[in-house]
Amino acid sequence: DTSNRLSTLTGCTVSIMENEGLPLLGAPEPAPGIPGRACMWLLSWVFVFASIFLTAEFILLHLANPPQNELINFFGTIEAVLWLQGFTLLLYWSFYEVPIQPSGCFATFLKFVASCFFNVQPASALIQMQPLGNPWGNFVGICLFHSGNLLSCFAMMDMFDRSKPLSEANLPVLGMWVYTLATTFLVTADGLDYYEVGSATDYIKFGQICGGTLLLVGSIMYCYWSRPSTFFPKSVSAGNSIQ
Repeated sequence: DTSNRLSTLTGCTVSIMENEGLPLLGAPEPAPGIPGRACMWLLSWVFVFASIFLTAEFILLHLANPPQNELINFFGTIEAVLWLQGFTLLLYWSFYEVPIQPSGCFATFLKFVASCFFNVQPASALIQMQPLGNPWGNFVGICLFHSGNLLSCFAMMDMFDRSKPLSEANLPVLGMWVYTLATTFLVTADGLDYYEVGSATDYIKFGQICGGTLLLVGSIMYCYWSRPSTFFPKSVSAGNSIQ
């Protein structure tokens, strides 16, 4: 029995068809009825690569010996531009692909502004202000990113189906929880680093690498949720073409 229910994805109200709470593991078909599926699929992959370069940047920053400043700045520039591109697409998706919902759109706007600040550090490094750039941009950016994720979690509360917690329809909510956990690690680690708390060196390494890895996990979850029907057998994809 297929039923309609109003859901909130990144805070934007969308109508999602839930097919008996398909299990997350081994589900044979994509979640149907995702507005702007192609845009969501694209921006999710942009976030995957942004997360990869961010995590690689943290690994080089903390584990490379001797320090590889030029490579760190190179990775930092790529991931910052990718975050900006991804959140630009998400902003478009929030305003043009789904009905506008104020809290969700504001959360997306916060993340877009955050991605602008992420570009301050690599840009300042390129013009040789500091060897690894000016750190305040990343700290302001991650605070805005985390605030946006918290607001998205609040806006998506009604979307979660508690009777079927591992259904595929719950993937966007679970993915946002993973994102929020990631930025919790990152905002704590970046704050300790920015205010130069020397006794927290080990946590800073752990928090930044773990946070970057969790962003990658969350992005992969959204890629799986928004995957196009071409990835499925003809018997399934015939009724679930990419939107």
